[in-house]
Amino acid sequence: MPSRPPPSSIHPPSSTPHLPKPTITARGVALAALFWGLYTVLYALLIARGEGVPLAWAVPSQIISNGLLALYSVPIWWLTVRRMDRTHWGWVLAVHVVLAPLYAWIGLESHLLFYNQGLGIDLRNALADRYQWIFLSNVTVYVVQFAVYHLVRYVQRLRQKEQQATELWARAREQELAALKAQINPHFLFNTLNSISATLRRAPDQAREMIAKLSDLLRYALDGTDRTAVPLREEVNFARRYLTLEAHRFSDRLNTEVEVSAPNDALDTPVPPMILQPLVENALRHGIAPSEDGGTVAVTVSMAGDRVHVGVTDTGAGCDDDPLATSDDGTGLPNTNVRLKHTYGPEAALQTAPNDPSGLRVWFSIPHDAAP
Repeated sequence: MPSRPPPSSIHPPSSTPHLPKPTITARGVALAALFWGLYTVLYALLIARGEGVPLAWAVPSQIISNGLLALYSVPIWWLTVRRMDRTHWGWVLAVHVVLAPLYAWIGLESHLLFYNQGLGIDLRNALADRYQWIFLSNVTVYVVQFAVYHLVRYVQRLRQKEQQATELWARAREQELAALKAQINPHFLFNTLNSISATLRRAPDQAREMIAKLSDLLRYALDGTDRTAVPLREEVNFARRYLTLEAHRFSDRLNTEVEVSAPNDALDTPVPPMILQPLVENALRHGIAPSEDGGTVAVTVSMAGDRVHVGVTDTGAGCDDDPLATSDDGTGLPNTNVRLKHTYGPEAALQTAPNDPSGLRVWFSIPHDAAP
């Protein structure tokens, strides 16, 4: 039966949400305070050593100067980082080009004014020959801090895009696998119902028996739509019941074999539900049905090393074309091949080869400790 898609796949997702605008947080304030504190101490040490002034004078001076710069950074952050968060980077850069020299000049002049008006100390004459270097230093501080702010924002956007890409990939994978199962399961149902219909008139008791067996198979198929994996033993049992059911339709034209030579714990290996049915159906539909003499369909499970090998072989008409590249209805082996590769990777892809003396061999191998 077709698997019903999850609610998230019924309606298309809404447009990708924007990253929330940046806000002032306690963590952000703490990191900014740490930056300004370290910068103040380092710059004070540099001035004390280079200018030969006491450290006790250099530290308070830098606390005042950098405190003013930090204060002026807040409205600029609000404008260029928050308000212009979704603005083209060219406009943001243009605003920074205008604000950077204003920031450096106002910061320096405020520092001089504070000493002149508040403490009665005229620093302007003392710093006249260093004015341009202090100005450039303030510009550098502006560039560094806002480069860091925009870099953090860029990293946040990258992380959001990566998360969205991961979610979209997972959703697309779920929808694709659901579509593959929806294509495979109805084909199985229609084939089996046709078998019952063909048997109903000539052998009603046999048809009732087939209906009872079909109910067991449908129950398994329906349960499989709610599960992403089932033990391999359940798939083998399903294939065994399926072949028994189909033997009624083919009568003496079909012989069936199910051979399990792998250790018992290998049958606990999880596999996608309804993964064997298309292989068996393909053998019956394209191998046994076209063959005038019929043939044998064999399901085998073996183990080599740490991989479990599962195969379906028929002695029917064989196949001239690549069965993985061609399909009458776009389902069957090609889609099963896609499911296997999506689940376990390319090493689990279906393999096909002519059977000797006639027919086709189809098999795949998966890790014993596989976890779909």
